[in-house]
Amino acid sequence: MKDAHWSRWLVRVQLLLLTVIVLAGLALRLDLLGFRVVFQVFKYAGVAALAVALISLLVFVWGLVKRHADSRRAAIWGVLLGLLPVALPLLTVGKDNFDVPPIHDISTDLHNPPQYEEVLTLRREGDNSAAYGGEALAEAQRGADIYADMLPLQVDLPVARVTELAAEVAAELGWRIVAEDPERGHLEAVDRTLLLGFRDDVVVRVTPSGEGSRVDVRSSSRVGVSDLGANAQRIRTFLRELEEQVAERQ
Repeated sequence: MKDAHWSRWLVRVQLLLLTVIVLAGLALRLDLLGFRVVFQVFKYAGVAALAVALISLLVFVWGLVKRHADSRRAAIWGVLLGLLPVALPLLTVGKDNFDVPPIHDISTDLHNPPQYEEVLTLRREGDNSAAYGGEALAEAQRGADIYADMLPLQVDLPVARVTELAAEVAAELGWRIVAEDPERGHLEAVDRTLLLGFRDDVVVRVTPSGEGSRVDVRSSSRVGVSDLGANAQRIRTFLRELEEQVAERQ
Protein backbone atom coordinates (compact mmCIF):
# COMPACT_ATOMS: atom_id res chain seq x y z
CA MET A 1 0.00 0.00 0.00
CA LYS A 2 1.36 3.38 -1.00
CA ASP A 3 2.30 5.62 1.93
CA ALA A 4 0.54 8.97 2.19
CA HIS A 5 2.73 11.84 1.05
CA TRP A 6 3.95 14.23 3.76
CA SER A 7 2.21 17.16 2.00
CA ARG A 8 -1.13 15.90 3.32
CA TRP A 9 -0.12 17.34 6.68
CA LEU A 10 -0.77 20.76 5.19
CA VAL A 11 -4.45 19.89 4.96
CA ARG A 12 -4.51 18.36 8.43
CA VAL A 13 -2.93 21.43 10.00
CA GLN A 14 -5.39 23.72 8.23
CA LEU A 15 -8.33 21.63 9.38
CA LEU A 16 -7.00 21.77 12.93
CA LEU A 17 -6.66 25.57 12.79
CA LEU A 18 -10.17 25.95 11.36
CA THR A 19 -11.53 23.70 14.11
CA VAL A 20 -9.88 25.92 16.72
CA ILE A 21 -11.44 29.01 15.14
CA VAL A 22 -14.91 27.43 14.99
CA LEU A 23 -14.73 26.19 18.59
CA ALA A 24 -13.60 29.62 19.78
CA GLY A 25 -16.51 31.24 17.97
CA LEU A 26 -18.92 28.72 19.49
CA ALA A 27 -17.49 29.38 22.96
CA LEU A 28 -18.08 33.11 22.43
CA ARG A 29 -21.62 32.49 21.22
CA LEU A 30 -22.34 30.40 24.34
CA ASP A 31 -20.70 32.96 26.66
CA LEU A 32 -18.02 30.48 27.70
CA LEU A 33 -15.18 32.82 26.72
CA GLY A 34 -14.86 36.59 26.54
CA PHE A 35 -14.52 38.31 23.19
CA ARG A 36 -10.98 39.53 23.89
CA VAL A 37 -9.72 35.98 24.42
CA VAL A 38 -11.59 34.73 21.37
CA PHE A 39 -10.26 37.54 19.19
CA GLN A 40 -6.72 36.59 20.19
CA VAL A 41 -7.48 33.02 19.13
CA PHE A 42 -8.90 34.29 15.84
CA LYS A 43 -5.84 36.45 15.23
CA TYR A 44 -3.16 33.86 15.88
CA ALA A 45 -5.02 30.94 14.29
CA GLY A 46 -5.83 33.10 11.25
CA VAL A 47 -2.22 34.19 10.83
CA ALA A 48 -1.08 30.57 11.17
CA ALA A 49 -3.60 29.48 8.53
CA LEU A 50 -2.32 32.12 6.12
CA ALA A 51 1.28 31.05 6.81
CA VAL A 52 0.42 27.43 6.01
CA ALA A 53 -1.36 28.66 2.86
CA LEU A 54 1.86 30.37 1.74
CA ILE A 55 3.83 27.20 2.43
CA SER A 56 1.23 25.31 0.43
CA LEU A 57 1.87 27.59 -2.54
CA LEU A 58 5.55 26.69 -2.42
CA VAL A 59 4.67 23.00 -2.16
CA PHE A 60 2.40 23.38 -5.18
CA VAL A 61 5.28 24.83 -7.22
CA TRP A 62 7.49 21.98 -6.01
CA GLY A 63 4.80 19.51 -7.07
CA LEU A 64 4.72 21.03 -10.54
CA VAL A 65 8.46 20.76 -10.90
CA LYS A 66 8.56 17.21 -9.59
CA ARG A 67 5.31 16.25 -11.36
CA HIS A 68 3.94 14.98 -8.09
CA ALA A 69 0.12 14.94 -8.26
CA ASP A 70 -0.52 14.15 -4.57
CA SER A 71 1.48 17.12 -3.35
CA ARG A 72 -0.24 19.45 -5.80
CA ARG A 73 -3.68 18.33 -4.64
CA ALA A 74 -2.75 18.70 -0.97
CA ALA A 75 -1.20 22.11 -1.64
CA ILE A 76 -4.34 23.40 -3.38
CA TRP A 77 -6.49 22.31 -0.44
CA GLY A 78 -3.97 23.87 1.93
CA VAL A 79 -4.33 27.21 0.15
CA LEU A 80 -8.13 27.10 -0.07
CA LEU A 81 -8.58 26.16 3.58
CA GLY A 82 -6.10 28.82 4.64
CA LEU A 83 -8.08 31.51 2.86
CA LEU A 84 -11.36 30.61 4.58
CA PRO A 85 -10.72 32.72 7.74
CA VAL A 86 -10.32 35.73 5.44
CA ALA A 87 -13.00 34.90 2.89
CA LEU A 88 -15.79 34.15 5.38
CA PRO A 89 -15.80 37.64 7.01
CA LEU A 90 -15.64 39.25 3.57
CA LEU A 91 -18.65 37.25 2.39
CA THR A 92 -20.75 37.71 5.53
CA VAL A 93 -19.90 41.33 6.34
CA GLY A 94 -19.40 42.64 2.82
CA LYS A 95 -16.35 44.39 1.41
CA ASP A 96 -17.86 47.88 1.60
CA ASN A 97 -18.54 47.58 5.33
CA PHE A 98 -14.81 47.25 6.04
CA ASP A 99 -14.47 50.86 4.89
CA VAL A 100 -16.94 52.30 7.40
CA PRO A 101 -15.68 54.73 10.08
CA PRO A 102 -14.49 53.08 13.32
CA ILE A 103 -17.72 53.76 15.21
CA HIS A 104 -20.23 51.43 16.87
CA ASP A 105 -23.17 53.70 17.76
CA ILE A 106 -25.58 54.66 14.96
CA SER A 107 -28.67 56.86 15.23
CA THR A 108 -31.30 58.34 12.94
CA ASP A 109 -31.18 61.52 15.04
CA LEU A 110 -27.69 62.97 15.39
CA HIS A 111 -28.78 66.07 17.31
CA ASN A 112 -30.90 64.37 19.96
CA PRO A 113 -30.33 60.60 19.78
CA PRO A 114 -32.74 58.28 21.65
CA GLN A 115 -31.48 57.42 25.13
CA TYR A 116 -31.01 54.01 26.70
CA GLU A 117 -32.62 53.29 30.04
CA GLU A 118 -33.33 49.65 30.88
CA VAL A 119 -30.50 48.17 28.79
CA LEU A 120 -28.01 50.05 30.97
CA THR A 121 -28.61 47.45 33.68
CA LEU A 122 -27.63 44.67 31.27
CA ARG A 123 -24.24 46.05 30.31
CA ARG A 124 -21.13 44.63 31.95
CA GLU A 125 -17.89 46.12 33.12
CA GLY A 126 -15.63 46.66 30.13
CA ASP A 127 -18.49 47.15 27.66
CA ASN A 128 -18.58 50.25 25.49
CA SER A 129 -20.15 53.29 27.10
CA ALA A 130 -23.85 53.73 26.42
CA ALA A 131 -23.44 57.52 26.48
CA TYR A 132 -23.63 59.09 23.03
CA GLY A 133 -20.29 60.31 21.71
CA GLY A 134 -21.47 63.83 20.94
CA GLU A 135 -20.64 65.90 17.87
CA ALA A 136 -17.48 63.94 17.07
CA LEU A 137 -19.51 60.74 16.68
CA ALA A 138 -22.28 62.54 14.82
CA GLU A 139 -19.77 64.03 12.37
CA ALA A 140 -18.18 60.62 11.75
CA GLN A 141 -21.57 59.16 10.85
CA ARG A 142 -22.60 62.22 8.86
CA GLY A 143 -19.42 62.12 6.79
CA ALA A 144 -19.81 58.50 5.63
CA ASP A 145 -21.93 57.95 2.51
CA ILE A 146 -22.91 54.48 3.72
CA TYR A 147 -24.96 56.11 6.49
CA ALA A 148 -26.76 58.64 4.26
CA ASP A 149 -30.02 56.68 4.59
CA MET A 150 -30.02 56.75 8.41
CA LEU A 151 -33.12 58.94 8.61
CA PRO A 152 -36.23 58.90 10.83
CA LEU A 153 -39.41 57.27 9.57
CA GLN A 154 -42.59 59.35 9.28
CA VAL A 155 -45.87 57.44 9.61
CA ASP A 156 -49.56 58.35 9.75
CA LEU A 157 -50.45 56.52 12.96
CA PRO A 158 -50.55 57.65 16.60
CA VAL A 159 -47.54 57.20 18.88
CA ALA A 160 -48.93 54.36 20.98
CA ARG A 161 -49.99 52.29 17.98
CA VAL A 162 -46.68 52.78 16.20
CA THR A 163 -44.81 51.72 19.33
CA GLU A 164 -46.89 48.57 19.55
CA LEU A 165 -46.15 47.77 15.92
CA ALA A 166 -42.47 48.48 16.54
CA ALA A 167 -42.50 45.91 19.34
CA GLU A 168 -44.11 43.36 17.02
CA VAL A 169 -41.47 43.95 14.35
CA ALA A 170 -38.69 43.72 16.93
CA ALA A 171 -40.02 40.37 18.13
CA GLU A 172 -40.30 39.06 14.56
CA LEU A 173 -36.67 40.02 13.96
CA GLY A 174 -35.64 38.00 17.00
CA TRP A 175 -34.82 40.91 19.29
CA ARG A 176 -35.27 40.46 23.03
CA ILE A 177 -37.51 43.29 24.22
CA VAL A 178 -36.44 44.68 27.59
CA ALA A 179 -38.68 47.76 27.80
CA GLU A 180 -41.93 48.79 26.10
CA ASP A 181 -43.98 51.90 26.88
CA PRO A 182 -46.49 52.65 24.07
CA GLU A 183 -47.89 55.76 25.73
CA ARG A 184 -44.44 57.30 25.98
CA GLY A 185 -43.32 55.97 22.61
CA HIS A 186 -40.34 54.12 24.09
CA LEU A 187 -38.97 50.68 23.21
CA GLU A 188 -35.68 49.01 24.11
CA ALA A 189 -34.35 45.66 22.93
CA VAL A 190 -31.24 43.52 22.61
CA ASP A 191 -30.21 41.84 19.38
CA ARG A 192 -27.40 39.34 18.75
CA THR A 193 -25.15 39.24 15.71
CA LEU A 194 -25.54 36.25 13.43
CA LEU A 195 -22.19 34.48 13.59
CA LEU A 196 -20.59 35.31 16.92
CA GLY A 197 -23.66 36.33 18.91
CA PHE A 198 -22.42 39.75 20.06
CA ARG A 199 -25.13 41.58 22.01
CA ASP A 200 -26.09 44.95 20.55
CA ASP A 201 -28.57 47.33 22.17
CA VAL A 202 -31.42 49.11 20.37
CA VAL A 203 -33.69 51.92 21.46
CA VAL A 204 -36.72 53.11 19.48
CA ARG A 205 -38.29 56.50 20.13
CA VAL A 206 -41.69 57.44 18.71
CA THR A 207 -42.79 61.08 18.95
CA PRO A 208 -45.78 63.06 17.63
CA SER A 209 -45.20 64.64 14.23
CA GLY A 210 -48.03 66.55 12.59
CA GLU A 211 -51.02 64.21 12.39
CA GLY A 212 -48.80 61.14 12.67
CA SER A 213 -45.59 60.03 14.33
CA ARG A 214 -41.85 60.13 13.83
CA VAL A 215 -39.76 57.03 14.54
CA ASP A 216 -36.10 57.34 15.52
CA VAL A 217 -33.83 54.38 16.15
CA ARG A 218 -30.43 54.05 17.76
CA SER A 219 -28.37 50.85 17.70
CA SER A 220 -25.08 50.37 19.58
CA SER A 221 -22.52 47.60 19.97
CA ARG A 222 -21.47 46.67 23.49
CA VAL A 223 -17.98 45.57 22.42
CA GLY A 224 -15.52 46.51 19.71
CA VAL A 225 -14.50 49.79 18.10
CA SER A 226 -16.04 49.36 14.65
CA ASP A 227 -19.33 47.56 14.04
CA LEU A 228 -18.55 46.93 10.33
CA GLY A 229 -21.92 48.37 9.38
CA ALA A 230 -23.97 45.97 11.52
CA ASN A 231 -25.89 48.61 13.48
CA ALA A 232 -26.88 50.55 10.36
CA GLN A 233 -28.06 47.38 8.66
CA ARG A 234 -30.13 46.52 11.74
CA ILE A 235 -31.80 49.94 11.63
CA ARG A 236 -32.49 49.65 7.89
CA THR A 237 -34.12 46.26 8.29
CA PHE A 238 -36.22 47.37 11.25
CA LEU A 239 -37.51 50.57 9.63
CA ARG A 240 -38.29 48.77 6.37
CA GLU A 241 -40.29 46.09 8.20
CA LEU A 242 -42.05 48.69 10.36
CA GLU A 243 -43.01 50.76 7.33
CA GLU A 244 -44.54 47.66 5.73
CA GLN A 245 -46.48 46.88 8.92
CA VAL A 246 -47.83 50.44 9.05
CA ALA A 247 -48.81 50.36 5.38
CA GLU A 248 -50.84 47.19 5.92
CA ARG A 249 -52.88 48.89 8.66
CA GLN A 250 -53.75 52.05 6.78
